[in-house]
Amino acid sequence: MSSSSKDVWILRAYAESGRWAFQLSERLVAFFSGTGGTYLDIGANIGMTSIPILQQNPAVQCYAFEPEPVNYQNLLLNISVNCPSSHIRPFQMALHERKGMLPFEISDTNLGAHRLHVETGLAPKLAENSRRVTEVACERLDDLPIELRHPVFVKIDTEGAEPFVVAGGRHTLAQADAILLEWHPYNMARLGADPTVVLDFLETHFQYGEIEHTDAKAGQPGRRGSIKEITGQLAGTIEEWKNDPSQYLDIIGIRNHNGVADPVGTDRIEESEMP
Repeated sequence: MSSSSKDVWILRAYAESGRWAFQLSERLVAFFSGTGGTYLDIGANIGMTSIPILQQNPAVQCYAFEPEPVNYQNLLLNISVNCPSSHIRPFQMALHERKGMLPFEISDTNLGAHRLHVETGLAPKLAENSRRVTEVACERLDDLPIELRHPVFVKIDTEGAEPFVVAGGRHTLAQADAILLEWHPYNMARLGADPTVVLDFLETHFQYGEIEHTDAKAGQPGRRGSIKEITGQLAGTIEEWKNDPSQYLDIIGIRNHNGVADPVGTDRIEESEMP
């Protein structure tokens, strides 16, 4: 896999384990173990989740969105080297609730930490005030020519812009059989985004869910249950975590208990664990 020489996070983790986000990669490969489907990789970076899927199942149609130019060029290179004949369509853009050019800040050391830039007046805890700011093109997901073949899995990891992605893509995202979003109240607060947009969307369109820990806590048991149990727990973190950049996790939503290729194992939850 190719990345920038400045990448001290993502490619290093890949070199040490052979996978980025190993648990997620395994789940995605299992989810698409059938004849095909559609994967929306929103915040694709250099292709660390898309490429393993396509290597295992070239019939999957993948749409990969990455706005940052260096990451995007490495995404194209990694696609051409690792899965040149697969059905993957890359887009150099950010997804948002409105179309246009928006400020975008660049992290020099963590190439997975680039994000949209908004002046909110909140104190920067990660030296964001020293980051270079450029502009990237933004589009609404619902305005794009996306063709969905089920099963559909959506991953949204956009460093705090998740509420904007949802707001601009409700129709498309509502067709997902499973969805994973990063939940990072600090980043959302930095962008002036409303986290309840994500919670309300999940409650409306999904029945079951899981809280999955990441990074240093990866592999620790997360909570599983009805989506309202999950969103209820997360609602309490909006204020509690908004000034702490170290507090974040992933949310997985499942459309129904008997859904296709259940990627979070809700089919193995005991009756007593469910409401």
